[in-house]
Amino acid sequence: MALERSIVERLASEAIRLGAKTLEIEYKDGHEEVFAVTGGVGYGIARLRSTSPEAASLRGELHGLARQSRRIAIGDGNYELRCRESESFGEDAFKVEIRLVNAQISPRSRRSSQ
Repeated sequence: MALERSIVERLASEAIRLGAKTLEIEYKDGHEEVFAVTGGVGYGIARLRSTSPEAASLRGELHGLARQSRRIAIGDGNYELRCRESESFGEDAFKVEIRLVNAQISPRSRRSSQ
């Protein structure tokens, strides 16, 4: 049985694919809205009804990530996720920094660079 990736990992993977370095999550109109941010521009990548089990799981993961950073492997790289919590109009808001820790170089790409 394959392990299912966490919601934060799936969102971080999408953000990395878009070239973003940050995920921002905030509550608006009964939903958790998720933005992949790069260069001051945010792209909406998810919108979860706040009362859904998936949104509750996302908030739980983010609270845990705010206490302790996490490393994940996506594609050919290892990334560190660090989360900061804040308050926005009485609701929790989160900012997840996505930092490349190291890139894994495949034997094929190592040969082509020689």
